[in-house]
Amino acid sequence: MEGNHQFRSFSAASSVSLNSSSNNVSRVPSGPLLQPNSFMNKVSSVQDHMFYQCSTLLNRLKKIKDIEPFMASAYSAAEKCAEQQALAFSQSLQNQESSAGFRASVGSGGFSIYSDNSGTSQSNANPSSINSIFTFTAGVLPANLNVDPATQLWKLFQQGAPLCLVFNSIRPEHAIPISSSTEDLRMCKKAVYDFLIAVKTHLNFDDDFMFTISNVFSDNTHDLLKIVKVVERLLDMDDSKSDLTVENLASDIAEVKITDERSKVFRELLQTERKYISDLELLMRYRNELQNAEALSSEQLHVLFPNLNDIVDFHRRLLCGLECNINIEPKYQRIGSIFIHASNGPFKAYEPWTIGQVAAIELINREAPNLKRSSSLLDPGFELQSYIIKPIQRLCKYPLLLKELIKAYADSTDSPCYNELIMANSAMKEVANQVNEAQRRAENVGYLQNLVDRVKNWRGFNLREQGELLYHSVVSVKDGDGEKEYVAYLFDKIIFFFVEANVSDPKHKEKKKRDILSSRKKAGSLSGSSANLLESLNNAKEKSILELKGRVYISEIYNISSANANGHTLIISWSGKKESGSFTLRFKSEEARNQWETCLRHLKTHEMNNQIRRRLRDSHGSWSTYDSYDVTAPYSSTSPVSHSIQESTVSQPIAESPNHRSPSYQRHNSSSSNFSMMKMSRNKNENTSRISSSSITMTTNNSDTSTSSVSSLSSIKIKLIYNVIELSEPIYVSSSVSFPELKLKISSFIASSGEVHDDIVINKFKYKDEDGDFVMMASSDDWSLAVDMVDELATSEDTGRLLTIWVS
Repeated sequence: MEGNHQFRSFSAASSVSLNSSSNNVSRVPSGPLLQPNSFMNKVSSVQDHMFYQCSTLLNRLKKIKDIEPFMASAYSAAEKCAEQQALAFSQSLQNQESSAGFRASVGSGGFSIYSDNSGTSQSNANPSSINSIFTFTAGVLPANLNVDPATQLWKLFQQGAPLCLVFNSIRPEHAIPISSSTEDLRMCKKAVYDFLIAVKTHLNFDDDFMFTISNVFSDNTHDLLKIVKVVERLLDMDDSKSDLTVENLASDIAEVKITDERSKVFRELLQTERKYISDLELLMRYRNELQNAEALSSEQLHVLFPNLNDIVDFHRRLLCGLECNINIEPKYQRIGSIFIHASNGPFKAYEPWTIGQVAAIELINREAPNLKRSSSLLDPGFELQSYIIKPIQRLCKYPLLLKELIKAYADSTDSPCYNELIMANSAMKEVANQVNEAQRRAENVGYLQNLVDRVKNWRGFNLREQGELLYHSVVSVKDGDGEKEYVAYLFDKIIFFFVEANVSDPKHKEKKKRDILSSRKKAGSLSGSSANLLESLNNAKEKSILELKGRVYISEIYNISSANANGHTLIISWSGKKESGSFTLRFKSEEARNQWETCLRHLKTHEMNNQIRRRLRDSHGSWSTYDSYDVTAPYSSTSPVSHSIQESTVSQPIAESPNHRSPSYQRHNSSSSNFSMMKMSRNKNENTSRISSSSITMTTNNSDTSTSSVSSLSSIKIKLIYNVIELSEPIYVSSSVSFPELKLKISSFIASSGEVHDDIVINKFKYKDEDGDFVMMASSDDWSLAVDMVDELATSEDTGRLLTIWVS
C-alpha cells in the first residue's frame, strides 16, 4: 500500500535475527559509602599555591646576607623571559591574522607560544620541553609588571650560589665557598652539587624530600615547588629568618580587594581556579598512593589519570598569570591573554581525559574493592568519579566565567584588556565545543556496544553498514492525536527507533526506580551537574531489551524543520521508493533538538556535496547529460510536482527486507532524479495538501543545461551578508583565489566596510546551492565547488557570475 506514513515500521512477521555479543563490562557494587570526604568542600587557601609561596620565599630570601647581586641577576633573567613570551604572543596573533583570516578585529583564533609538535600529548612529558614556554605564568604580564615571582625564584635557584648562601646562614660553621659567577653553567651546577652534599652531610634530610641537580635546571612547576619546600624548611630552622610581616605582605598581594563588581567576578575566577588546582593535586596524591600500593597496573593508572602531571603544571602557570593581575588597574591587565594562550596549545592535554572518561568510570566500578583497600583519600564510588570528571567540567566552565568578566568590564570597552577578554571568550567557547564533541563521540562507542547487546532482533540490518553512531535520545513521536515514546539512534546513514521490550513489567519499573534512587543517594554530596553526568556515564550499560520498531534512511529525508511553539520538536519528511511520510519528534530539551537538527542538516549537506563531486568527476566538468535544476522552484507556489508534510494516521506497511534492498539504497537511481535530493513523483496520495512555505519544493525537467565557458581568471561578484547585515557593496575576487586568501579578503572587506559597528567575529561561511539549501564553505574543495556552481548557473559574464555568502 502506497501513501503517507511515519517512519518505516516493522511487523512481528519480520524476524530475521542477528546474533550479538554480550561482553558487557561487569559492574562491581561500590558497597556502603564512606562519610563524605572533607576535601570535597574544602576551600582552597591562597597559601597553598605557587604565586604566594614564591612571593613569600623571595621576600624571606632578601634578608640573606650577600644575596642582593644574585637577586638582581635573577630579576634581569626573568625579565628577559617575560619579554620573550610577550613577543611570542604578539607574533602568534599576527601570524593568525595573516594565515587564518577568520578574525578581522577580534576573534577566537587564539595563540600559543608552544611549538608545532604540541599536537600530541604525552603522559608524564614535560610540557615546557615539548612546548617552548618561557616563564612560569600563562599569557602576558600586565603592562606595569616586569616579572612574576615564580620565574624570578626559578632563575635565582639556577645560579646555585644563592642556595649555598641559604645553607651558610643556617650552618655558618660548615660554610660553602661562594662563586660569584652566574653565567658559567658548569659553575652553577657545581654550586648546586655542593649545596646538596652539605645538606645531606650536616642536616640529614631524607633523600625522598631532597631535590636533584636536574630538578633545579628543569622548567616544570613540580620541580620548582619541590625546591621551594626544601629552602623553606632550611629557613624555618632559623627563627630569625621567620617574619610574619613578610607573609602578611605576600597574602595582601595574592588577595583581591573588593571595590566593585569587576573585582568580585575576578575573585570568583581566582577562587574557583585555586580550588580546581587543589582538587587536581589531591588526585596526584591519590594516584601516588595507588602506585605505591601496586593496586593497579601502569596502564590502568594511565586510564584513570592521563596527562595529570601536564594539566596540573599548566594550571599552576595559568593561576600564577591570573594572580599577577590582582589589584592591577584594568587598563594594564592582560587576563584575556592567559586564556588565548591556553586555548590552542596547552589545553590539548585534555584530549585523553575527554575520550577516556567512560573507560575510567568503568575501571573504577570494576576495581572498586582494590581501590578502597589501597587508599582512603577518596572513596571509589561517586566521590572518585566526581574528581575524574572535574577537568572536563572546568574546561567547559571557562566561557561562563569569562562571560561574567566581560559584563563586569562593560565600562572599558575601548581598552585592550576588554578586547582580549572578548577574544579569550570566543577561543574558550571553541575549546569547550571541541571537548564536548570529542566526549560525545567517545561515549558513543560505549553506547553503541550497549545497543548491540540490548537488541536481540535486528531484522536483517547490518549495523556495521550504517556508519558512526552520532546521537541517541528518548523522543516522543506524534501519532495522530497521541504520542508514543521511542529510543532513537541517529547514525550516518539511518535513524533507528526502538521501544523497551519489558518497559511495562512492574519488576522492571521497580528495579529502574531503585537504581535511580541509589545513584541519587550516592551523588547526594555532589553538585547537580556532576550527579547528572555521572548518572549518565554509569547508565551507559543499561541492560533492558530493545525492540526495533522502525527506521528512516538519511538519504530518504528531504525536509527538516523545527519549532518551539509546541515543545522542542523536529518535523522530518521523507520519501522512499513506494511510500512517503512525515513525523514529528519531540525532544526532552531544546539542546537535544538543536543537536539533532544540526547533525541532520550536516548529513544532508554532505550527501549533496558528495553527489556534486561524483557528477563533476563523471562528467569532467559538464552537466549536459543530466537533468537541469530549476533554482526558482523552491520559491514557487505553482510547482507542478510537490511534497507535502501531513501528519495523518495511516496504516504502516511491512518494510521491504533489507536483504533484498541495501541499506545504502538511494532514490537517485534514475536519470530523472540523479541530481535532486528526492524523486518528484513520490506523492501518490491525491488528498494530501500542497507543501507549506516552510518546506522545500523541488522540480526537475529534461532540458539540457549548457555549460558556460568562463575563464578561471575572471572575477566573481560576491554579495556578503554578515549575520543579519547585508553589505551594500559587493566584493570582486578571482575564481582562482585560494580559500585562505578568500577568507582574508572577506574578513578585511567586512572590517573596513563601515557598515558593521560591533566587534567582528567570523566563524563560518556558507552559501546556497541550486536547491536553495545552505552549504558550509570550510575548505578549498568547498570553494572550488562553489565556483563550479557559479560557472554552471552563469548566464552572462556581466551579471551571471554572482555568489552570495552568509558570514557568521
